[in-house]
Amino acid sequence: MNIAYLKDMDSLYIELHPENAAQAWEAHEGIVLNLSEDGRVVGIEIEHASTRVDMGMLKIGNFPGEVHTIEGKAH
Repeated sequence: MNIAYLKDMDSLYIELHPENAAQAWEAHEGIVLNLSEDGRVVGIEIEHASTRVDMGMLKIGNFPGEVHTIEGKAH
């Protein structure tokens, strides 16, 4: 799983499976589910994320894998 915030697009992307989506479905305005060919959700995009999500907090509990933090470069 990968979670990325694309600041220039104000978009939060949650990648559930590392594969290309075959189709996308807008489940609600600004909430897009990316689906595999067999209908599995492979990613979730949240548009205008800074107005919809508390970007200052990320809690991870009982996560079985490694957690990496990647900081963006200062401009």
